[in-house]
Amino acid sequence: MRTYRYKRRLNWSECDPGGIVFFPHYSRWMVDGLNEMLLSLGIDPTAIIDENTRGGLPVVQMSARFFQAPTLHSYIWHEIAVEKIGVKSLGFAHRFLSEDTLLMEAHETRVWAVHAIGTTTSMHACAVPQSVRDRLMDNEENILETRT
Repeated sequence: MRTYRYKRRLNWSECDPGGIVFFPHYSRWMVDGLNEMLLSLGIDPTAIIDENTRGGLPVVQMSARFFQAPTLHSYIWHEIAVEKIGVKSLGFAHRFLSEDTLLMEAHETRVWAVHAIGTTTSMHACAVPQSVRDRLMDNEENILETRT
């Protein structure tokens, strides 16, 4: 299935006073990276469907393991792999690497959903569209240039 990679610099604003990445930033990078991957494939899971409805891709499960801390200002590869495409859910694996050293890995499950515009309380899961399945099933690897 699809794999997407990009490289980013670890900035001071993302670190604690000791120069170690503040761990919630990994979650933010996962969201940003997944969004970039999907948009690069022409998939907008949060698109407005009609005048009353918007899409969504909420996380329903996530696990993470930390192995090593990157150094301040180093470049980090973020690799996203599609692990599973279910009827209503999508599974993604995230790996953060410095050269060949694994820093952190995470697995997340998201559901394809819709909700009424202006509220998230009406959100409900629906089937992953076939066009999305087709794009995510492609075995192609996308590699982006450095992002900061």
